Amino acid sequence: MPVTGWMSLHDRLRERIGGDALDLPTLANEVYAAVARHVPHDFACLATTDPASGVVTWASKTRDLGIGDEEFAAAEYGSTSDINRFEEIARRRPPVGAIHLDTDGHPEISYRHREFMQRRFGFTDELRAAFVSRGACWGALGLARADGDPPYTQADLDQVATICDLVAVAIQRSLFRPGTTTDPVPAPAGPSVLIVDATNRLTHATPAARAAIADLGGFDHGSLPANVLAVIATTRLRQEPFQSRTQLENGRWLSLRAAPLEGTTGGSPDIVVTLEPTPRSVLSRLALAAHGLTSREEDVAVLVLQGVDTKGIAQSLHLSSHTVQDHLKMIFTKLGVSSRREMTARLTLD
Repeated sequence: MPVTGWMSLHDRLRERIGGDALDLPTLANEVYAAVARHVPHDFACLATTDPASGVVTWASKTRDLGIGDEEFAAAEYGSTSDINRFEEIARRRPPVGAIHLDTDGHPEISYRHREFMQRRFGFTDELRAAFVSRGACWGALGLARADGDPPYTQADLDQVATICDLVAVAIQRSLFRPGTTTDPVPAPAGPSVLIVDATNRLTHATPAARAAIADLGGFDHGSLPANVLAVIATTRLRQEPFQSRTQLENGRWLSLRAAPLEGTTGGSPDIVVTLEPTPRSVLSRLALAAHGLTSREEDVAVLVLQGVDTKGIAQSLHLSSHTVQDHLKMIFTKLGVSSRREMTARLTLD
């Protein structure tokens, strides 16, 4: 095990990322470097998640595992009964867990571990953490150990738990860092629609959908991007329409909407997915949450963006005008602006 010195994992990572709004690949590499000094592992994956739907929107890996993400998506989102799913981890306090500890030394109980992590890659244990802020999950981390490595301990979990809040805030800053844009993706030439069969093989796609797939990172070892597969797997499980949002490399956002097709022969239905620009109205609320606004501050900010004056905000939210002004001061501080006009210029509702 490496010697970590006097500095804690939290302090080490805080020193590395500071208060800067890093792009996601840089942030992931900083997290990997800091965590490796304190919690050794054979493989790591850091992902961002849509705080509304909870599914993966972007992922980074410390190395290429040589396959696409169909099996991961099916294992993670195709069942609600497996152990240590990220959705369940995010509800814990603190939001961390390790498969060996959580199964009392019998990780084979977990389908995901038995049939995917261990069978495919030889991993023997996995530590998971969710990056939660104000009840919403913005990302997650998975650390895997291989043959010859000891299982994770409670001390390992305690170490990683100290950085969950820090990384959640860093992801929020990254998604809305200066230079990115909340402008919708330009409308494609024609509808962006794709259809996959029961094996998640792409069977039909419009030209605009193929262009969108490229914008989402393209095919990975023949597989659709992980964010698309996550929406498909969730739709199969629920057997009803499901949607999520994801950010492109240029900072623009897409909404992914999936639904099972009627009349499909066989067991699992074909799934149709549409990819559309995410409305500014949705992104503005997301941006407010990402800047750390409380629910009440969000309510005030949305009304400001809609052009409502202080008196109207006070009446609408049953507050005094003085309280509204106090909320506005805090909102301006968190957004880094000094006036309603600057705020509206940064976050404009449709």
